[in-house]
Amino acid sequence: MKKFRLIWLCFFLFLAVSPVASELAEEETIVLQVVGEALLNAGDIAKARELAVANGLQQAVEQAVGILVYSETQVENYELIRDSIRLRSAGYVSSYEIIDYWVEQNVCKVLLTVGIKRGRMIEDLQELRLNLKLAGDPRLLVSVVAINRDLATAGLETQLVDGLRQAGYQVVTAGGQQAGGAQHDLLVQGMVLGEILGRFHGFVSCRVFLETKVVKTGTGEVLAVQNWQQTAVDLTAAAAAEKAMRLAGENLLPALLTDLAGIITEARLLTVVVDNVSYQQLMQFQQQLKETPMVKAVQLREYAGHKALLSVETTLTAPQLADQLAGGRGMDIEITGVSQFLIKLIFHGGWKP
Repeated sequence: MKKFRLIWLCFFLFLAVSPVASELAEEETIVLQVVGEALLNAGDIAKARELAVANGLQQAVEQAVGILVYSETQVENYELIRDSIRLRSAGYVSSYEIIDYWVEQNVCKVLLTVGIKRGRMIEDLQELRLNLKLAGDPRLLVSVVAINRDLATAGLETQLVDGLRQAGYQVVTAGGQQAGGAQHDLLVQGMVLGEILGRFHGFVSCRVFLETKVVKTGTGEVLAVQNWQQTAVDLTAAAAAEKAMRLAGENLLPALLTDLAGIITEARLLTVVVDNVSYQQLMQFQQQLKETPMVKAVQLREYAGHKALLSVETTLTAPQLADQLAGGRGMDIEITGVSQFLIKLIFHGGWKP
């Protein structure tokens, strides 16, 4: 009888503990269903299925990134984060199961259930900090002016500054720049025009036109333009205009953040000159470059006399990529020169004449 009671006690303890363990497991893993696709070439279904599985796993990782980023309301740099995570995708998959596969119009499709390591991905997202540091962490100056002399724009300017700071950008003020000597990399320039549409039963209807430009400091190049118009009604013309500007700012800010993320992640072409390197070392080095976050493509342009010339398409600046290479794994590399679009380095312990 005692043995029977002991069994029941263990059973109830198991029921009590299982939901907790299950909840912890769910917290650590994101489970998704995705459909991976790959083109069927020469009737090789096995190869197409393998490629479709790889495509599905990458989709699952990108979806998990989206879930975690959107849950923290940091959507403004989603593409920037996804670009950084993409090359690490294999490390986030804890498990996957092929539910079904089929061929449709010469495309092999695979239905997968994929488990993603939530904890590890969160750690990497926190480490990336929206990758603003890797992307140059640009300093912004916001300036909003009104075409109408009686239109007050201080509230709109503050609204844009606060929104940019909450998104993680460095925003310098005109006064602080003059006092502290801090320079800005990009100018967010706003221009507002207001007009009264009419007066109705003691209320005033006002419309504002808002245009923002992102301008590159130094060159004056206009990198992005956004336009918005908004109507609002209030007891006075000033109050209606203020309300319309606030609503216009709320609607325009997400588009501005998207523009800035696109500007930051715009790829540049860098040249990497490698000296004293064997061909085998060069192949290993090229692979390491390809695996570097924010590097989109690597092309070997020339190899002769144990000296190589590489083109690297990346959103990193030359100094940032040089820092990544200097801390690289398993290769004794010395950075010998860095300029705006050029990195020079030498392999120690490489080819010996």
